[in-house]
Amino acid sequence: MYKAILFTGDGVWTTDFKSKTKEEVEKKLSEKGSMYYFIPFEGIIVDKGSTNENQRVIEMGYPLEFLKGKTIRAIKKWLQSQSDEDLYNYINS
Repeated sequence: MYKAILFTGDGVWTTDFKSKTKEEVEKKLSEKGSMYYFIPFEGIIVDKGSTNENQRVIEMGYPLEFLKGKTIRAIKKWLQSQSDEDLYNYINS
């Protein structure tokens, strides 16, 4: 099982869209509309029941695909270290 992980620019994260395959989660993410308008950064993790910050993100959406394979904690810290201008540029790239 897999589920989506969504990050805000300040590192707050939530999970949603649990499915049997990564492709099904990707499809649900592409159809989410404005549901998560203020949570712009998306990834996919393996669903282990509960989620903790030591889990690794197995897929990370554009433009942050270089964070694929990092832990939730590492991505959270990276996002918190970015300036508002840098985050704006990532969101609008």
